[in-house]
Amino acid sequence: MKKIIILGACVVGALVFLVAGGLFFVRQQLYSPLWTGDAQEAPEIIVEVLPGQGLRQVSRELAAAGLVPSARLLEWYGRHQGYQTRLQAGRYQVSPVFAPVEIMREIVAGNAVFEEITITIPEGWTLEHIAIHLEEIGLFEEDRFRQAAVMQERYRDLAFLEALEEGDLLEGYLFPATYRVFPESTPESVVRRMLGTFGNRVSPRLRQEIADQGRRLHDVITLASIVQKESAGVGEMPDVAGVFWHRLQIGMRLESDATVNYVLGTNRRQPTFADTAVQHPYNTYRNAGLPPGPIGNPGMDAILAAVHPADTAYLFFLHKTNNEIVLSRTFRDHLAAKARYLD
Repeated sequence: MKKIIILGACVVGALVFLVAGGLFFVRQQLYSPLWTGDAQEAPEIIVEVLPGQGLRQVSRELAAAGLVPSARLLEWYGRHQGYQTRLQAGRYQVSPVFAPVEIMREIVAGNAVFEEITITIPEGWTLEHIAIHLEEIGLFEEDRFRQAAVMQERYRDLAFLEALEEGDLLEGYLFPATYRVFPESTPESVVRRMLGTFGNRVSPRLRQEIADQGRRLHDVITLASIVQKESAGVGEMPDVAGVFWHRLQIGMRLESDATVNYVLGTNRRQPTFADTAVQHPYNTYRNAGLPPGPIGNPGMDAILAAVHPADTAYLFFLHKTNNEIVLSRTFRDHLAAKARYLD
């Protein structure tokens, strides 16, 4: 009899442990956000709930968007809370920093986005980065934005695009900034907003200054896009621009790692020898002069640095591990700096 009581106690204890563990697991899944990084870097995602959609479909779409770990658990929670008939249609601007139950409560409360959505495009992002981001937040499909972000007749009235031919990428002219757009906006209207901001910031007066220097705007923006990628901070941008401008003046190849990364779609601090040997018009290790076009969308500081590069005798630079820049006049000095700070 005593053995039976002990056995029964063990079984009950095991069941209690399993139930407690199960409840803890469910709570973690429902009440903990998926995002574990810096909250300010978390993407804002637009989720659309259509009229008549049920808990199962909404839960699955939230899971597909990477906002909840388990559609089945969220559906179970919603049914337990009586949410089946309380879901409200609309567009919701949410984030993986929200716990799944918080997202579901937003939809039940009807806290939909009826006006504008805020999107932020960081300096240096490529057209590809922008397209991926806009799809991630649920605004447009990548391909729709890519198709809109090429030179076409609808943008011909913008004088600063006169150097571009039909079908050329608008890389470099999609000005990085924070925009507020309507959920119903088209990719073309968002591209137009970015181009309009470029035209305002890179003003007619600044464009005239570039022309007075005997330079093309397209070349300046191309140089600025390289300066943006190669600089560790705003303060050094004129020096970085000065090194590249000096090289251009004496016919020396730019040998920009950033152009290699653009070609390969990588983000290496130091590309390999094989990387630098790749045959591509944008690879400035193999081709003299500027690449055919920008390798990203530079901010105003990089553009101004490209317009007014430092007057320098330096031809080389590198960054220490703490991102401090080291400038060198000769290749020998550059190798010595590399051995001292990087090797």
